[in-house]
Formats: sequence, C-alpha cells, structure tokens
Amino acid sequence: MRRRRKKHVQGEVELNLAAMLDMAFQLLAFFILTFRPAPTEGFIALRMPPPQATTKPGGAASTDPNPASAPMERLETLMVTIKSSAEGGVGSIQIEESAPSANLSEFEQQLNTLLGAPGSNFEQVILQVGSGLHYDSLVRILDICSRVKLASGEQLTKLSITEVPEGT
Repeated sequence: MRRRRKKHVQGEVELNLAAMLDMAFQLLAFFILTFRPAPTEGFIALRMPPPQATTKPGGAASTDPNPASAPMERLETLMVTIKSSAEGGVGSIQIEESAPSANLSEFEQQLNTLLGAPGSNFEQVILQVGSGLHYDSLVRILDICSRVKLASGEQLTKLSITEVPEGT
C-alpha cells in the first residue's frame, strides 16, 4: 500500500487564540495575587504650603527695591472652618465668627448671602478643614463653593484648603 501524502495548501494560517488568552489571564491572576506593595507606596503625603493672601494683578509689580515700604494690595479673604464629626462627616461649618451650623444647605445660603451681596469685597475663600473629615464630605463642600457667585457675577475661583490649626 502506498501512502498518499496530503498536499499542503499555502494560504491562511489559523492561530488558536484561546490558549494565548488563557495564559494572559493566568499571568494576570498571578501578578494580582502575589503583588504586595511597600507601605510607603500606598501613602501619599500632601503637605501643602500655608495659604497666603493672593495679590491682585499689578499689585505686586513695584519698582521699589524695599517691598516693605510699598504695601501690596491683598484680596479680601473669607475664612470657613469645617470640623468633622466622629464618623468623618461634617460636624460643624463656621463662616468667620458667625454661629456654626451643621447643615450644608444653610451653609450654602450663608455663603451666597456673604459673597453675592452688593458691595461685598470677598474674592477668595480659605477652607480650614478638620483632619478627620472624609473626602466625600469635602467634595460636597467644594461643590457648594463652586456654585457660589461673587457680587461681580463671576464664579468663585480662588479657593484654598488648609488643615484646622491645632488648639482651635
């Protein structure tokens, strides 16, 4: 008996992708299950400089070599102190020396009244935030601040966040 040889047809080559996908998922699972980051990789320390009043455009452009002799024109600043509750939510919000409130809608009304009033000179807000405040609560407060309109009709764009000083 004679064996017949099959003629190889030149043309398309089919690759079995299922085996490659299996291997890719196995490698992915291996790296996910064995990855142990160093403790310092998961911690990002945000140490920002303390807030300082921003100068108005052209206010700092002085040719006087002695900067103490020429007073810089500073922006009017509104200080807002936010203390956290034991659960990480908003415990109290105090605008300047007013009575503290725990209600965000009341805070928004007070902020609109202070910043949007005709003749109001406030151009920047500094939020002093308690260290225990959760991020989602801070984002809600930032959202409120972003909706506020100044007396000039512009949105509030100068906003700083600092930690509440110890002892307050």
